[in-house]
Amino acid sequence: MSDIRFRRATPADAGEILATKRAAIEELEHWQYSPEQIRAWAPKDSYLDTFEQAIDTDRFVVHVAEDDGTIVGYGALNVPDERIDAVYVHPDHHGRGIATVLVKQLELSAEFQGIVELDVMAAKNAVAFYRSVGYWRLDDEVTTIEDVDLELVRMRKDLDPTDLDVDADATDAAESGEWFDLEEYFDDDSDPDEWFGSTAEIEE
Repeated sequence: MSDIRFRRATPADAGEILATKRAAIEELEHWQYSPEQIRAWAPKDSYLDTFEQAIDTDRFVVHVAEDDGTIVGYGALNVPDERIDAVYVHPDHHGRGIATVLVKQLELSAEFQGIVELDVMAAKNAVAFYRSVGYWRLDDEVTTIEDVDLELVRMRKDLDPTDLDVDADATDAAESGEWFDLEEYFDDDSDPDEWFGSTAEIEE
């Protein structure tokens, strides 16, 4: 985990973000989603402009995780809808606590925006993970991509800034374009997954 660093995304990151999302979706187990659903869900190269525009607007707050300069995960907060729209980790980097830290970054950003109740539309494989970091299940919903229906699960968490044991500098870093290394906020022997209360294997 010590090699992973986190920062705000820029439009120049759109290509790597798109590739990370595609790789994560294509690795989903086919007993949860059909090959047709996965093909529709995985972003096409033609979506690159859309990704760039989304990162460059105030509507979304996007964080990336980098390993040796390569983006290996990202998360996106939809500010006006008070919802996490995406947390994806490249399959080669599962199990390193990356998704847990990205979720916490998005929650810090949400609190910075004054959001006190945060939703997420979780893939079926990610429900256990989101439950492990404090979200509860509301209901099942269906979204349609390229005329293909996808079953997702709406989950929610109440945000309480008084419960966050984070230095104020961490919140500032979450809203800046500067590098943010969460290891700086842990004791030498601490584990980021334990600090964030996650014991589940990352599924995104």
